[in-house]
Amino acid sequence: MTSFLYKNFSGVSSRAAKQLLEAAGVLEKAKPKLMKPDQIRALIEAFQGERMLNGKAVKLLNPPTNCLSPIEELLIKKGLSKTIDSRFVTTMTRSPTVSQGNPYQVEVGLIFGDGMAADKPVEVLRFANRVPLMYQQGGCLLTKAIESVDWRQYGMDQAGGRGVPKGPAAILVHLASTNVQFTSEAKEALAENGEVMDEVRKAMLEMGRGLRKHLEKKKKMVKVQEKFELVNDIIPAIAEKSAAILQRPVPDLAGSITRIMGAVIAEGTTTWNKETKMTDVAIKLFNYTSRARAYTLLASWPERAGASMENNTTGGRKEATGVWAWKLDTLEPGETYTITYSLSGLEKGDWTETDVFYRGSQEVIGASKMDEKLLEEIRRQEARAQSEEEGGEEEASTEDSEEDDAPSEVDDDQTKPSGQQTLMGFGSDA
Repeated sequence: MTSFLYKNFSGVSSRAAKQLLEAAGVLEKAKPKLMKPDQIRALIEAFQGERMLNGKAVKLLNPPTNCLSPIEELLIKKGLSKTIDSRFVTTMTRSPTVSQGNPYQVEVGLIFGDGMAADKPVEVLRFANRVPLMYQQGGCLLTKAIESVDWRQYGMDQAGGRGVPKGPAAILVHLASTNVQFTSEAKEALAENGEVMDEVRKAMLEMGRGLRKHLEKKKKMVKVQEKFELVNDIIPAIAEKSAAILQRPVPDLAGSITRIMGAVIAEGTTTWNKETKMTDVAIKLFNYTSRARAYTLLASWPERAGASMENNTTGGRKEATGVWAWKLDTLEPGETYTITYSLSGLEKGDWTETDVFYRGSQEVIGASKMDEKLLEEIRRQEARAQSEEEGGEEEASTEDSEEDDAPSEVDDDQTKPSGQQTLMGFGSDA
């Protein structure tokens, strides 16, 4: 049985096979074809963690995730942006995880803007293994996950905090899995599954937080812009009239306007350059305060999508995959600092908005304060994923050699199926 489990089940090492058999009360030398129904049931319970060994469930490797076919964040963002004209598009991909022994991965996307009706329910786009689900939206697991979120706290209308929210938005949900459970043979809607439901809901909550930050940042920028335009119109007019009455020259108003504004503003632009066929990014930092300020600016960029950063004259350093940082010189009152760079390896519409973050004591309007705990967690996940990938290859190699040396425990004519692999996937970040 040990060799049978190792050779025929994905993610079961020889050590795990022995532990499963011990938890199920099955002898290691038992013949698979002679297994009784109660023994098979006990083994299934051991796989599912219902039967434990020393008070703990047997730890198994995740099944391979290279068999999944995700749409990928960049293609989701590109597709939504081309279909609907909007300034804000966000995507989120959950780490591959397992449900009932089957690997699956959840991808979501949200586009929010003025090009859609604000008084109608948001458009829901459902996909399963890249195939659109056109009918039975109300009875689908993906729709129910959207309805379970209270979207009112994220800036959209929702009667009673339940149901599909209303607002100028479209939500895309994609489930990639080796075993998608449908409600019927027509394959029009996904059936109930608590684990998948929780995973989709977590993705929705995280995406909603991004929408809320965007709306709050946009609201602040509008107020600051109105104040700045008002100050720029009124103060110079007062100065000119006063200077004319007193017959004196118009004074320099830069310092006065800076003190009145009392804010540090970040303004980012992301545009497609037709001549260079690259995406140009410019980040400007305005110090409209009476004190000198020092900041570290950080920006997101599509490193995972294969983009390259070029013409980055400011330098900086890599903080994590897809996050670049620049430590700026002290910014004097009224001073402006500009960071420019280009992204190659992309097509028009692939990257339309750059998220800007900052480190510093004074709030920066137009940027978000960097969450250091989140950044550290991203680094840990990257390091863990890399070590798991390397460790999985080493363990698989070691176990192959162990099995070659071990005596055969099955019939001589039983061979390992072609194409069978034991590959460690990435764990869930839930």
